[in-house]
Amino acid sequence: MNVLVLGLQWGDEGKGKAIDYLAHDYDVVVRFQGGHNAGHTIHFDGQKHVLHLLPSGVFSPNTVSVIAAAVVVDPLQLIEEIKAGNLEGLFCEKRLVLSESAPLILPFHQKLDNIFEESRYLKIGTTKRGIGPAYEDLTGRRAVFIHDLIDCDRFRKRVKALNDYYNKLIEVFGGEPITMESYIDAYLEAGEYLRPIIDNTTYLLHRFWKEGKNILFEGAQGCLLDISLGTYPYVTASHPTVGGVMIGTGLSHKALQKVIGITKAYTTRVGEGPFPTELTCATGEQLRIRGDEFGSTTGRPRRVGWLDLVALKYAVMINGVDSLFVTKMDILDEQETIRAAVAYEIDGQRVERFPGHIGDLIKLKPIYRDFSGWRCDLSNCRNRAALPDAARSYLDFIENYLEVPIEFISIGSDREQTLR
Repeated sequence: MNVLVLGLQWGDEGKGKAIDYLAHDYDVVVRFQGGHNAGHTIHFDGQKHVLHLLPSGVFSPNTVSVIAAAVVVDPLQLIEEIKAGNLEGLFCEKRLVLSESAPLILPFHQKLDNIFEESRYLKIGTTKRGIGPAYEDLTGRRAVFIHDLIDCDRFRKRVKALNDYYNKLIEVFGGEPITMESYIDAYLEAGEYLRPIIDNTTYLLHRFWKEGKNILFEGAQGCLLDISLGTYPYVTASHPTVGGVMIGTGLSHKALQKVIGITKAYTTRVGEGPFPTELTCATGEQLRIRGDEFGSTTGRPRRVGWLDLVALKYAVMINGVDSLFVTKMDILDEQETIRAAVAYEIDGQRVERFPGHIGDLIKLKPIYRDFSGWRCDLSNCRNRAALPDAARSYLDFIENYLEVPIEFISIGSDREQTLR
């Protein structure tokens, strides 16, 4: 069984925990898009780990982790993560494969990301890690790839052309130009360090598939940030939706048998953009503190709101979701009343579709269904049947509204705090 695990909201749904929980049943875990703007948090052996580029399967000792062709890679960041993992005794590189076709993030991409974000008339809330400009180079057919990194002469030649080109733009905005000498040696050394794990992952993944290996595909961010299907322009630069698997790996749709969608029991968002159910009151702050809702990559406070079932139903629809993994149920333990948006009001009209453009998104008002809270600690529950009636009623309503079964329920950060 080859399975995709993806976020159904605006990211930060708990994909790291979900994939870590599932990975021991799989031979291969594949990151197929995004970059080190992702932050997948895993609690392992009593310690908190945040992964940015490494697939979340690295904590499963018998699993091969693959970084596929559509992931944009900062090689220095990747090596830092590998070395940190080795200090934990994981020896990541022995079970890690990096696509030779993955585009590189270079220092001028990060510089440009800062400049573009500060100069935009419309702030996006980017992580400023160079992700967007690196993908722009890919689309513009200027990208430098991992396979260039291990050919010294070719790398210098290709990077020089881009470095000169972008320095002109940086200077126009009053920035300090970046010299190749400030980073070229570090990147070439990184290429030598990574050389043993570099491969053609498209052929590798096809071989794994034909051999009957169980493959788990790991998406970064959330599908409402998809550049084509998300809340544009407040989106990421890649495709964290089901189609991103094929784009990122080179596998066909026939290689995917199941889609598990991850959603919190409420909703969060980092950065700018529409958020229909956002709570700007004391309840939102209470959920933020209790849920530790601060970006694992940027440290920024996440915006917090009630569950948006209209947006979730859209996400389920466009990804063909087969089952749900609901995270952070325990964060709602203290709420007397819990709300979920079941429709919107736009210009006085009730609508039950997620709007396709920003104009309607920013003016809609959510229509809520209220639920009684359970007001007790869920941590001692060992299966769904053991949950209090109010918690089960909330989950039952979500299932019925979305017409998708809930397969997993997380009631805490540790791997074993997962109900089926």
